[in-house]
Amino acid sequence: MNPVIYAQQRYTCKSYDANRKIDAQTLDDLLQMLWLSPSSINIQPWRFFVTDNAQTKEKIIKSMIDGDEHNVAKINNCSHVIIFCTRTNIDQDHLMRVLQAEKDSGRFASEDIMKARLTLCQHYISQLTADADTLFHWAENQTFIALGQLLLSAQLLGVDATPIGGYNKQLLNKEFEFDKQNLQSSVLVALGYASNNDNNKTLAKARLDKAEIFEFI
Repeated sequence: MNPVIYAQQRYTCKSYDANRKIDAQTLDDLLQMLWLSPSSINIQPWRFFVTDNAQTKEKIIKSMIDGDEHNVAKINNCSHVIIFCTRTNIDQDHLMRVLQAEKDSGRFASEDIMKARLTLCQHYISQLTADADTLFHWAENQTFIALGQLLLSAQLLGVDATPIGGYNKQLLNKEFEFDKQNLQSSVLVALGYASNNDNNKTLAKARLDKAEIFEFI
């Protein structure tokens, strides 16, 4: 099928069928697509926490306060939730693990090429580390690339999804002690299958006119 058709069919699920669960193979395929997400200089500054556990969902729900309570039912009723987290620092240890993975995959024809790659990455990251906020924002932008990959992948696999930013990040980070792992949560994604009363599924897409957003120069 033309990928444009999948993009036209994709929508944000508002109500989940609590009785339908994602099977193990489909979940594995979704995580494989997430694992293959691209990132700047292949830095992969993320960790993804996946759960279908009711007790873990309750911990997530604790962060849905001050007007975000409407997201509680989505978390309760969906099949799985993924917490997308972004690294708050890119240290030498993380960079070397990335390069080792590249080496193990056969991307370097020689040690000199690997050393040149390390020097390039170190230089690039050094331009960002003068300000911790700048580094984190750059890293989090990579995490949002992974979010986009997951959302379209879910549609390709017949799974409904909801990206959720409506939660208190400080509360969630504290609940899961992400700060101790040099992480911050960036976004949640609920995954599962829509209930019959999810009216958003049948609504037409609404986008600005193409002439407003595309300009050939």
